Amino acid sequence: MVSIALYKNVLKQALTANASSLLISTMSEPRTELIYHHIDSMNITKYNHFVYKSASHPRPTLVTWQSLRHHSSLVSRHPDASSEHHQKQQQSHLHRISTVNLLRNIFLGKVFTSPFLFKYGVACLSKIANSRSAILDPDKNAVLRALIKPMIYDHFCAGTNKLEIKKTLDYLKTMGFEGVILIYSREIPAMPVEALNELEPLTQDEDIDIWRDGNVKTLDMVEPGDYVGIKFTGAGPRVAQALAKDRDPPQQLLDAMSAICERAAAQGSRVWIDAEQQVFQPTIDRWTVDMMRRFNTNGQALVSLTLQAYLKSARSTVENLLQQAHTENWTLGIKLVRGAYIGSENRTLIHDTKIQTDGCYDSIAADLLTKSFPGFGKQDFPNVELFLAGHNSESIRKAYTLYKGLLQKGETPSPIKFGQLLGMADDISCELLAMGEKAGKQADKDASAPMVYKCMNWGSVRECMHYLVRRATENQSAASRMESTVGVMQKELRRRMGF
Repeated sequence: MVSIALYKNVLKQALTANASSLLISTMSEPRTELIYHHIDSMNITKYNHFVYKSASHPRPTLVTWQSLRHHSSLVSRHPDASSEHHQKQQQSHLHRISTVNLLRNIFLGKVFTSPFLFKYGVACLSKIANSRSAILDPDKNAVLRALIKPMIYDHFCAGTNKLEIKKTLDYLKTMGFEGVILIYSREIPAMPVEALNELEPLTQDEDIDIWRDGNVKTLDMVEPGDYVGIKFTGAGPRVAQALAKDRDPPQQLLDAMSAICERAAAQGSRVWIDAEQQVFQPTIDRWTVDMMRRFNTNGQALVSLTLQAYLKSARSTVENLLQQAHTENWTLGIKLVRGAYIGSENRTLIHDTKIQTDGCYDSIAADLLTKSFPGFGKQDFPNVELFLAGHNSESIRKAYTLYKGLLQKGETPSPIKFGQLLGMADDISCELLAMGEKAGKQADKDASAPMVYKCMNWGSVRECMHYLVRRATENQSAASRMESTVGVMQKELRRRMGF
């Protein structure tokens, strides 16, 4: 009953303008955000309200007007005419979102941006996710399920079964999305790396069999052009042990991946390998390159790896991948993200500031699109397929503008696709869809029309609980972006209700 009352209260607030502190950010990484309170573009003394917070900057850092102007492409200002014009454009794009999803966006946005509600809400979700009690199992407790599924699960996840997933996918296709990335949400409980030493290899690992069957079932639910997301550690603790120790994959896992990739190729779908913590990532990259070397030989990227731009090594990783793809003549598939493990990673491996991460992300995207990565000419540049996955609107707009400009000049940039997580950054997704319509996608399949995807997990409510906790944490840590999104959603709701 408390949640229903809260939902009604949020709806009431949604119909009133919120003129409180403006929070501006497009960062999706935990513990990193830009906060800018009550900006007055004519009063330089108010710039001491600009705060940069990150794990490497525990105390506020003042930013001068000159440095702020220098990085104006990364930080929005308020108020100005261009910002107001962009917000009006965003509102017009949001007509695609159902009213139910619009209300849920506003409700969850209020929760994630309220320190009190977020603290206790995530504590409850974490308790449920880590409990083995049947009382706290949403798959067994009907009351708990009735609270979690419609308010949280349905917002971020595709469904618990084939029928629910089809309904979600059909809804997204009617909105105009090119396709989806569907990920089987089964997770193995986290284990300390030291504990992995105690595991003995098995001739037949049941965890790998369950993982394989779940991913094959995922393939059954997607269509040609869609992606299946793969997380190697979901195959069990023995696979995690091999990753942590930089060993070759177990033969059983190789056989499973061969079956998954061959099935995906036969039905016209694709596979991407998710990034994970750095204790596993170097081996994940090595295994993924082996698969790209085998399956990406016909001019297309059946398999793509995930590159995290917040890592200081990101550009050198791209250079090494390009060199291998060029030398061995296969297509390099890259899903470019900022990164999602900043809270648990070795901080020295990660860029010191958000601006550095943004710069790394944008420069990699630009160099791959223009085929001008240092050390390679356009004539010897390998085939690359780029998927920009992210919730930073500035980076997305920059990349699409560059891509469209290259096409207009008669050049042939590397193919590009865009994607956001289900339940997040719907304003950015809708803006991209509107760009596609403007480019004449429905009429003549204009090559400059962006191909937009939504990424989502599926599984039982219980299986998805850890995923839901991560999504809640990510949304709250990017509170400024969330605040801006809620404001746009509120205006769209008022428009629909005639206010």
